Amino acid sequence: MLAEMLMFIQLLGMATLAAILPTIGVMCVIYLAYTYKLQIWWFVKGIMRGVCWLIICLVDGKTKANSIKVKKVVNDNN
Repeated sequence: MLAEMLMFIQLLGMATLAAILPTIGVMCVIYLAYTYKLQIWWFVKGIMRGVCWLIICLVDGKTKANSIKVKKVVNDNN
């Protein structure tokens, strides 16, 4: 009987952790995304530029990919 009660308590603890830990994780991700959104956006833009360069390189060749100039848009609201 004691072992069954302990197993039930352990099951309740695992269910509680299964419900609470993902919630805390999602809240942390939202907080970090809101706090560091400019750095995250800069990183995403860099990845997109790299992927675009790779696609152009594969389709048209490396010299064509290197010759393309990216026009920088100055926008303080990013």
